[in-house]
Amino acid sequence: MKIFCIGRNYADHARELNNPVPERPVVFMKPPTALLV
Repeated sequence: MKIFCIGRNYADHARELNNPVPERPVVFMKPPTALLV
């Protein structure tokens, strides 16, 4: 199983956190153990 995540995809939220707004969302993966079932 592969879990793909997308971060900073909302420009307003990135600004609220005083983070730079990227041109593209940040894509990262989580291990299968991060999923609660």
